[in-house]
Amino acid sequence: MERATGTVDAPADAGDIRQADDLRLALREAELAVASLRGVGPAGVLKYLRLLDDIEEAIPRLESMYGVDLKPERTRLETLENITRSQTTRLVREAGASTLARARMELDPPEEHWWWYLDRSLAEQRQDSLRRWSLRGVVLATVLLLGLLAYNHFLAPSPEEQAFSTRTSAGEGYLVQGDYEAALPEFEAAAALNPKDLGARLQLAVVYEQLGRAEDAAQQLARARDLADSEADFYASLSLVYYRVGVGGMDWAVEKAYETAMDAVEADDGSALAHFALASAYELQGETAKAIDEFEFASNISQDASLTVMARMRMGMLMQSPGDMMGGFGGGMF
Repeated sequence: MERATGTVDAPADAGDIRQADDLRLALREAELAVASLRGVGPAGVLKYLRLLDDIEEAIPRLESMYGVDLKPERTRLETLENITRSQTTRLVREAGASTLARARMELDPPEEHWWWYLDRSLAEQRQDSLRRWSLRGVVLATVLLLGLLAYNHFLAPSPEEQAFSTRTSAGEGYLVQGDYEAALPEFEAAAALNPKDLGARLQLAVVYEQLGRAEDAAQQLARARDLADSEADFYASLSLVYYRVGVGGMDWAVEKAYETAMDAVEADDGSALAHFALASAYELQGETAKAIDEFEFASNISQDASLTVMARMRMGMLMQSPGDMMGGFGGGMF
C-alpha cells in the first residue's frame, strides 16, 4: 500500500520493527499521517490504522526482548491515540464506514485496537447527540413560543417591516413554483423596502437570471456581495436560495446549489455556513450520508447558536428518516 502522507521511510509491518529506531520511524510516520488526513481516502486511513497496530504490538515486544523502558515511545503512542479519537469524524469520512467494516472482517482486530471500530463509536456518538438535541429541541420550541407571544404583544413590527415580510413571502412562493414573472415585482419591492437585506438581493438576482436578464442579475449579485460578511457567506447564502428553489421541485436549481456551496467551502473551509449549505446541497442530491457528515461538521465548528441548532435538527431528521430527503426543510433561507 502506498504511503498517503509524510516523507519518512517506515517499516512495512510489525515484523520489521526490530529495534527502537524502527519504532521511532513508525511513530514519526504515524504522526505525519494523522496531521494530514484530508483527502487521503480509504487507502491512507487503512495504512494509518495498520501502522497503529504495528506500533501497539512492537512496544511491549521490544521492551521484553531488550529489557528496555520505552516510556517516551509509549507517551507518543498515547498522544497519537488521543489525536485519533479527536479525528474520528474525519477518519470515518475519508475511509467510509463500509470500508472499515470490510477491513474488520478481513483482519479481525481485537477490541483493544479500538481504532478499527471508529465507525461504530461515531454512530453511537451521533445517537447520543441526537437524543440530547431532541430534548434541547423541545426546550427551544418552548422558549421560541414564549418569545413569539412576547413579540406579538410588545414588539410588533413596523409597517415597513410588515410590508417587506409580505413581499418576500409572496416572492418566495412564486419563485419555488417557477413563476418568475410574478416573483419579480415582489422581490423588487422587497429590495426597495430594505436595500441592505442580503436574502432579498440574492433572490432578486436568481429571478433576473431565470428571466434571461443577465446584466441585472450580475448587478444584484454585486450588491449582495457587498452586503455579505465574507465571500464564503455570499456563496453559501446564494446556495441556500438555490436549495429552497430545488426543494420546491425546480431541478435546475439542484446543481446550482451544489456548485455555489462548493464555492463557499473553497472560499473558507472553516465557515460553518458554507458547510451547512454544502450539506443542504447534498440533501437535494440524495447524498444522505454526505449531508449528515456536513451538517455534523457545520454544527461542530459553528459559533452561531441558531445555526448549530438548525444543523443538528436537520442532521437528526435525516438520520431518523433517510428516505424522506425533504423532511428537514423549514421556512426562510434555511
